[in-house]
Amino acid sequence: PRMKETSGWQQVFSSPRLDWVIERVALNAKVLGGALGDHDKMVAVASCSEIILWALQADGNGSEIGVFHLGVPVEALFFVGNQLIATSHTGKIGVWNAVTKHWQIQDVVPINSYDAAGTFLLLGCNNGSIYY
Repeated sequence: PRMKETSGWQQVFSSPRLDWVIERVALNAKVLGGALGDHDKMVAVASCSEIILWALQADGNGSEIGVFHLGVPVEALFFVGNQLIATSHTGKIGVWNAVTKHWQIQDVVPINSYDAAGTFLLLGCNNGSIYY
């Protein structure tokens, strides 16, 4: 839903019914250089290790961009710039880039915390280091 001051909340997109419980949701209101041009809205949902990503168009239609697998339970799902990030405390991080349209998984040391600074992702890891 989105809020319009003159008419209250309006439904913008409704996903197909999923066979699993949605545990995480991430929304990006504008993706520069995204899959559908410079004014994309994207929403992602995750359950266990599975992630589904949709691109939402101005007319309210949505198209599935892809289904991705992290291989371990997703504990955080969020956007940083034009990238969808999925992390697990086990040390796995998955990244979908809207420009390259690729999903990539990387193993790092176990993750305790994260934050974003602009388009940089900062990872606080259990070895006492901060990675970006």
